[in-house]
Amino acid sequence: MSAGTGGFWAWTGEDQGAAVAFSGRDPAGGRPSREEVLARLTGRPRPVAWARQVHSARVLPARPGECGEGDALVSASAGDDVVLSIVTADCVPVLLAGPAGIAAAHAGWRGIAAGVVDATVAAMAGDPGSFAAWIGPAIGSCCYETGQDVADQVAAASDPAIVTPGPAGRPHLDLQQAVRRQLQAAGVRRIQVLPLCTRCEAAILHSYRRDGKAAGRNHAFIWQTPRR
Repeated sequence: MSAGTGGFWAWTGEDQGAAVAFSGRDPAGGRPSREEVLARLTGRPRPVAWARQVHSARVLPARPGECGEGDALVSASAGDDVVLSIVTADCVPVLLAGPAGIAAAHAGWRGIAAGVVDATVAAMAGDPGSFAAWIGPAIGSCCYETGQDVADQVAAASDPAIVTPGPAGRPHLDLQQAVRRQLQAAGVRRIQVLPLCTRCEAAILHSYRRDGKAAGRNHAFIWQTPRR
């Protein structure tokens, strides 16, 4: 993990022939585009794929540029040079890599309940047991108070243990752990979680729950690298 990579907080990793990066706030207050963020992180421009995120379970094939309306992208061709991009402001960014390709998903409570994680794993070729997964920063159970109906839907789609009572008696949800449970149920075993709450980490991460419509967006990227 590094603080200040390219002028903002970022975390990077590599596994299964793929590199990943999660980035947060620009301390100068700027709102760089996904292409600018990626260029700062990697040192050069790269072709980027993204979706019009709508809190669905729709998985789209990745290609450079906007890929359509949906909440997950999959590049099923080994050696493809396109970078998959997800933006979040409290939802969970999920990145996956396998022997035959990569994927990225945007998982808010609606997407988790709708099955976006399962749909993304299913769209990738190969045995999920061989995949690597990364779960990026999201709003934590410390801050994510919901109504009982929302809590029931997310618990039914993942695990009742992700719901805990908050100080006011209303349910609090752990979305990162809900995604982790879904990945495990789908057969993914190698999972890294960045246990950072977007609402709490005001100095480094954007949060809609904290800042409302003024909130910026955190970025998540995954791209394939030459296998050694």
